[in-house]
Amino acid sequence: MYIKISSNLKILDRYIIRSFLSPYIISFLIAEFVLVMQFMWKYIDEFAGRGLTVFDFLHLLFYYSITVIPMAIPITILLSSVMVYGNLSEKYELSSMKSAGISLIRIMMPGFFIAILTFIISISVSNYFKPKSAYKFLEIFTAIKRKKPTLNIQEKIFNKDFNGYAIQVNKKHKDGKRIEDIKIYNYSDRTREQYNITTAKKGDIFTTKDGSYFIMRLYDGYQYVEKKNANDRKKNKTFPLMRTHFDTLEKSFDMTEFNREGTGHFFSKRRDLMNTFQLMTEIDTFSNKIERQKKMMKPTFNKILSRSEDYALLDREKTKEKKINKIKKINNLEKVNSVYKAQNKKTYSNTYKQKDTIIIDSAKNFIVLFDDDRQFELIQSSSESINYEKNRLMSSLATIDRYNKYRDYWILGLNQIYSWGLICVIFLFIGAPLGSIIRKGGYGYPVLFAILFFTIFIMLSISGEKLNRSGFFNPVFNAWLPVIVLLPVSIFLSYKALTDSKIMDISAITGKLFNKKKSSDEKNI
Repeated sequence: MYIKISSNLKILDRYIIRSFLSPYIISFLIAEFVLVMQFMWKYIDEFAGRGLTVFDFLHLLFYYSITVIPMAIPITILLSSVMVYGNLSEKYELSSMKSAGISLIRIMMPGFFIAILTFIISISVSNYFKPKSAYKFLEIFTAIKRKKPTLNIQEKIFNKDFNGYAIQVNKKHKDGKRIEDIKIYNYSDRTREQYNITTAKKGDIFTTKDGSYFIMRLYDGYQYVEKKNANDRKKNKTFPLMRTHFDTLEKSFDMTEFNREGTGHFFSKRRDLMNTFQLMTEIDTFSNKIERQKKMMKPTFNKILSRSEDYALLDREKTKEKKINKIKKINNLEKVNSVYKAQNKKTYSNTYKQKDTIIIDSAKNFIVLFDDDRQFELIQSSSESINYEKNRLMSSLATIDRYNKYRDYWILGLNQIYSWGLICVIFLFIGAPLGSIIRKGGYGYPVLFAILFFTIFIMLSISGEKLNRSGFFNPVFNAWLPVIVLLPVSIFLSYKALTDSKIMDISAITGKLFNKKKSSDEKNI
């Protein structure tokens, strides 16, 4: 009897797994297609006029499709679980299994196995395939964006292919070389120049024979350069403006930076290009930098505290006592001199003859020993010293804050790898109970509910990233925010499905809607 039940359960497991395969694969392909199409629609203008071959385009899409696998997998398991268990419930197969004494948890075990497998796939892709594919994708994508800039210059659109320049052409002739009404904004050196703008009525564009330089030959134009002093930080300050008229001007742009071999260093420190171990290395690096910076701050902080106390004391004495009040001159200088000489006779045989001596009955600190001018100099010197140390301290605090943001950035990326994998398991415990409750399979209601929960997941992920950039909450909490929010939902839906409680009856709702529409049509007749 036990062997028979066990074999029946194995048959049930195989049946549910087979039921999963088709919706799982189709859902994954649909999710991949949607994400890839989203990328294409977003960057379709970047590919226009680049002279791309079909092979280049497919090569790019192949690498991008691998990078979005961790995003496509969660909706895959969610949609397929809703479809499978909704279909079982709609055909009353789920009820038959329950009447045979098989619990819903046991029926969900094959789905749980697939969810665990999906979790492993998600982490493996994020650690091994995604970093390499993302690097190749960015390398190819950057090279495509920078390919053939003469073709990429479009009318009335700013072109920023060259670093530090924005080029606008209001009219471009069909030959692709003659242009009119040109504006070139040079913002490559903002430390010495406030503005650097070149305008021209017409011009020609072409590349050198070896393809190393892109040339813009401009005619009848002006160049406006507004200089500024880098050391002058005053606001609302006017700067000298230089305007130069030219009949012909040639501007050359280096195109060697567009080579694919030279693009690697631009994205060597991106989060999506690293696996778990690399992210942990970056986190440790910035943690050590923060600790070193804190150790460097300690002496500076102690100096500020000690000098602040001295400065406060000096300033207080300066305001309260402008002159020494209790200084008395001793008239009997000879008596004092004789006593002084007697005490130091053995040690000092030849002492200088004192002309005058004063004693201080009371002095709260050493500043009272100086005249007003010297007191002011001491206070000024202490104030400048404190400000200098304060600026050093503020600079160190700003550096620590920057390092903290970098560290939070890496911590978020590290935790997202595993939170996005675990959400696949949670989505099973949302999709399977939801399918058994709504009792609908296919691509109707399951798709609707899957998109709803996946949208919530994406919104929570984006919110976590924004909170992390703003410095709110811990980066670990921000990364696991979707899991924290959706886990109670999965528990609630699983409880409702186990107790056969209905949250909503889709058939009843649709029936009521259609009955209302039918009755209203009959009244109109």
